[in-house]
Amino acid sequence: MMLTAERLREVLSYSPETGLFYWREQRGSVRSGARAGHVDSDRYIRIGVDAAVYKAHRLAWLYVHGNWPADFIDHINGDPGDNRITNLRACCHAQNLKNVRRNRKNSSGFKGVYSRTGGRTWYSQIVSDGRRRHLGSFPSKEKAAAAYDEAARKLHGEFARINGVG
Repeated sequence: MMLTAERLREVLSYSPETGLFYWREQRGSVRSGARAGHVDSDRYIRIGVDAAVYKAHRLAWLYVHGNWPADFIDHINGDPGDNRITNLRACCHAQNLKNVRRNRKNSSGFKGVYSRTGGRTWYSQIVSDGRRRHLGSFPSKEKAAAAYDEAARKLHGEFARINGVG
């Protein structure tokens, strides 16, 4: 049976200002008023309710809006542990992908920027609507990042995750 907003509100309280959940009643060794959930390896907070485990951002949406999100929930600031309702927005999969952080393996320090020449030339690219678009080559990684930011603003709109250069 799918968790309802009513059942969620019976077992947990939610603070929209902090994005945190607290247990309303004692559950085994966990006392009433204790913070609910644990952080997983992807930095999302997961909470078990009635023998099922849910991501806290989806529970926050259910708690506040009274219904499950139709599709995805995006963390506006990119922090999967920040479940304040003002940091959450409903989106589709494509929009959610636009707001991802730079890859951990990225050595340039900027999203959409790479070098094949040991840092002598920097390249910028962006993926939009499933297509990789090359934005050009640049003498510095900062200029390549500025080109990425400009393209991200145009192509991704409010979901653009920018580098903050230029």
